[in-house]
Amino acid sequence: MRLVKWLVIYLTLGLAVAGLVLAAVLWVTGLRSLPDDNDSVRLPNLSAPVTILFDDKGIPTIRANTMRDAYRSLGYLHARDRLWQMESMRRIGAGRMAEIIGKPMITYDILMRELGLYRQAEAQLVLMDQSEKDDLQAYADGVNAFLTQHDRPFPIEFQLTQFQPEPWTVADSLVWGRLMSLQLSGDAFREAQTAALIGLLGRDKAAQLMPRHTKSLATMNDGNRDGWLSQYDASNAWVLSGARTESGKPILANDPHLGLNMPGQWYLARIETPELTLVGATAPGVPMHILGHNGKIAWGMTTTHADTQDTITLDQRSLDSATTRTEIIQVRFGDPVHIVVRETDFGPAITRLGSTPRALIWTGHSDRQRAATALYQLNRAQNWQDFLNALSRFDDPAQNVFYADTKGHIGMKVVGSLPIRAPGQNGTVPLSLFDDPWHGVVPPSELPGLYNPVSGLIFNANNRIITDAYPYLITDRFPADYRAMRLKERLAETPKNHRLEDSMSIQNDIVSTAAQRLVPLFVKAEPNTEQAAEALQLLRDWDFSMDRKKAAPAVYMTLLNETVRVLAEDDLGPDAFKAFWRADADFVELALSQAPTWCDDIRTTPVESCKWALSTALDRAVFGLSQKQGNSPSDWRWGKMHTATMKHQLLSLIPGLALLGNRPIETSGGDHTINRGQSRGGEDDQPFAHIHGAGYRAIYDLNNLNNSLFALAGGQSGNPFSPHYSDLMKDWRDGRYFRIPGRAEDIPEHGGALLKLTP
Repeated sequence: MRLVKWLVIYLTLGLAVAGLVLAAVLWVTGLRSLPDDNDSVRLPNLSAPVTILFDDKGIPTIRANTMRDAYRSLGYLHARDRLWQMESMRRIGAGRMAEIIGKPMITYDILMRELGLYRQAEAQLVLMDQSEKDDLQAYADGVNAFLTQHDRPFPIEFQLTQFQPEPWTVADSLVWGRLMSLQLSGDAFREAQTAALIGLLGRDKAAQLMPRHTKSLATMNDGNRDGWLSQYDASNAWVLSGARTESGKPILANDPHLGLNMPGQWYLARIETPELTLVGATAPGVPMHILGHNGKIAWGMTTTHADTQDTITLDQRSLDSATTRTEIIQVRFGDPVHIVVRETDFGPAITRLGSTPRALIWTGHSDRQRAATALYQLNRAQNWQDFLNALSRFDDPAQNVFYADTKGHIGMKVVGSLPIRAPGQNGTVPLSLFDDPWHGVVPPSELPGLYNPVSGLIFNANNRIITDAYPYLITDRFPADYRAMRLKERLAETPKNHRLEDSMSIQNDIVSTAAQRLVPLFVKAEPNTEQAAEALQLLRDWDFSMDRKKAAPAVYMTLLNETVRVLAEDDLGPDAFKAFWRADADFVELALSQAPTWCDDIRTTPVESCKWALSTALDRAVFGLSQKQGNSPSDWRWGKMHTATMKHQLLSLIPGLALLGNRPIETSGGDHTINRGQSRGGEDDQPFAHIHGAGYRAIYDLNNLNNSLFALAGGQSGNPFSPHYSDLMKDWRDGRYFRIPGRAEDIPEHGGALLKLTP
């Protein structure tokens, strides 16, 4: 026995030592992978030397003789700072992640092969002008120059997965747009769920789970609201004419909301050439600026939430007549997987749409997409007409694009292909083969838009952007109007003297309009314990700000989550309910104020009241909070529950390395605040983790665009060992902004670095 004991001790020590050695190797390798900002590098095919000046945040100002040289340089920088992010992006789009990760990625690869996103990216090249192709190729050449010329180890992700990246291609850049289009498109993957709800509850009651309200909002009419099956994709934007600003020139503010990860979606850059200046957010892997300004105009985007997808149930004849191709998915540590992809007359057959064979009808499923060309030309637009001409090529996804220029004009245009559905169809449930297919798409000239409105104001928080008179269906359910109502209220505070600081304050606003509506209903609960009474008093005394340091937001969100459970679990049944459960303010507001039959527990004989439902939910909420944060409600804090997890998508999966890659941070805000801190709700281990929000904020000053302000969740680098991996995180969380250098005073005397690229 003593021998066994000593063997165990030696083995344990041996494993510990091996682990420490591995950690030390990874640490040293990781540090060696960091680039030197003060350096001189040869970059093939430059027409002249390029200088790249970094500020103290790692944001580059690229000064080049031509835009082609600038694109080549940006490709080099993207690869240098975000190589793993670029690699995983192109592999996800091509359905090739299983080659390096193995079996867990097979189902995702199958979906991407069926969608054919990479094939569409390749097909876009045929439609491009030669100069655009050459610029995209220059960017790819810059990426490849880094891959072949660097003398340091690749970042840690490549060390862990033990593979070398392939050369970058133009199609690799274009597939980013196809992935974003898929993310920001309609509700195809929810249609079967909606149909199941209708089958379970009946059409009228199912509609109450997806409330529809109409409310007028200044230059737009806020209409149908997506309740139960809401999407996470969202954004805020507003643009004010000079008549409403202190400077007399427009201000455009924009904060797109996407998933919060490490590294973030955006890489900030300034490009200066004799022909063009570009400043703002780029996407690693893509040469164009997605959001920003070019010295003459500024632009921003919000998601239209257009329903551009439908599914159709197929019969055997449809499957038999489909065009097929066989694709092979290589699997690391496993056998190759052979799949047959079927292209029907309606679109690709998608296995993830359920066991019933269904095809996807999608405006984005086309070999003639020109969104990349639209962005390329948008970067060069000098006025409103140039802006419209560029966006006329923007096929997908549907977006609201905001505009302002230095001459004082403002505008907004909806872009993208919107399907024209047959009368009676609303796109919420799968079609049958007997249904009438789409009748083309809405002509670009008939898409909604505004130019220099008399009000001097255009704003959107993903609410409805059309009036009832608009002849086409954009979607059956727009998101809730909570953010839009608060945005309208805040913008009304400065009708004539709006400043950049005012837009900063609005972007960071954490007052919840949803809470303002719901708390008066919640406090009707009957507390059964002293703790519950204290929790209700916290709500009564609350100012409705979702402050991470306060207890009331924790009570509110936990009570909201539990109220949904009390109202709906009995109607749906426990299994179906778990699939739909989230902290849904829209549904709860409707149920408590207009449809109290939801308060009755249909599993019991007596008819329960809404006071009973709220009291039951309150007991559950207080119990849950006590378990996690102690018995004193005044000590509870929203921030303990509402943490932006900021996970590294690979390192977070590896025990021990999650500490290296993840950068969790407590945040304020919530699901329905302008400073949006979206969570999942339901029964997740962390139901209120902040998983989705404004990873990028920008406020463009058209009086002097060099005064424009920015904030970024995370940092410029994707390398966890870099000082710029997460150095901007706390400023982003706390509402502090910076300028992207365009003025000498924006680069500290000793805070910058200079990278020289020579032919």
